[in-house]
Amino acid sequence: MPWGPAIKILKDIYKEDNPDIERGRPPPGMAVLSHMEIDKLNKRILQLLQRDGRITYKDITKEMDRAESTVRERISFMEEQGIIEGYTAIINKPRVGLNCSAIVYARVPPTQFDDTANKLKLVNGVLQIYHTSGDKNLSFFITASDYDELNRIIKMKITPLGIDDMDISIIMKAVREIAEVNILSVDEKESLDQARAKKEMAPSPAQLKSSGMKLGEALGVSYGHFK
Repeated sequence: MPWGPAIKILKDIYKEDNPDIERGRPPPGMAVLSHMEIDKLNKRILQLLQRDGRITYKDITKEMDRAESTVRERISFMEEQGIIEGYTAIINKPRVGLNCSAIVYARVPPTQFDDTANKLKLVNGVLQIYHTSGDKNLSFFITASDYDELNRIIKMKITPLGIDDMDISIIMKAVREIAEVNILSVDEKESLDQARAKKEMAPSPAQLKSSGMKLGEALGVSYGHFK
C-alpha cells in the first residue's frame, strides 16, 4: 500500500497522533516501502529544495510554518528512501569554456549495452547516458570546449568503444536545462482520480437522448457530472 493512504489508516487504528506517522516515517516494525507517495508537506519541501539546493532548514521552516525538527526528519527520511539522491551545483557551461554540446543517438547490440554504457561513463565530457527505445537504443549528452574538441572526443574516445552508428545533433541554444519536477501529492492524486471517475460516470449524449429527457434537464445532468 502506498504510504500516503497508510498514514490515514494508521491514525484511524491507533486513534492518536504518532510522531513517526506525522513525520512521514513508517512506525517501528513497519517495512520500508518500495514506493512512497508524497503528501503535501513533503511536496512543498521538495519544491523548495529544487529551487534552491542551498536553502537552510531554518528558511524552509519559515516558508512552511513548521518545526525545524519536523523538516529535518522529513528530509532525512526522503534521503534514506532515495527520493532525494543528492545535491549539486548547476554550472554555466559556456562560462567555464564548454561552448559546444550535443545529443548523440547511437545503436549498440543489446548484449553489449551495459558494458558499453559503463565504459562511456568514463569518457570526459559525457554527462548523461540513457537506454532508449527504438532503433537507436543509446542516447547521451556530451559537451566540449568547441566543435573540433567534440569531434576529437567522438573519434578518439567514443568510436573505439564500438559505438559507430551515431546520429549527432549539435545544440544551438539551451532554452531550458534544469526544471522543477512537478510532483502530485496524495490528496491531489485522489482529487484527480475522483474527477476522472465522475466524468466516466457521466451519461453520453445518446443515452440522454434515448432517456426522453428534455434539453434543459439533460444539460443539468451533464453539468452536474463535469462541474
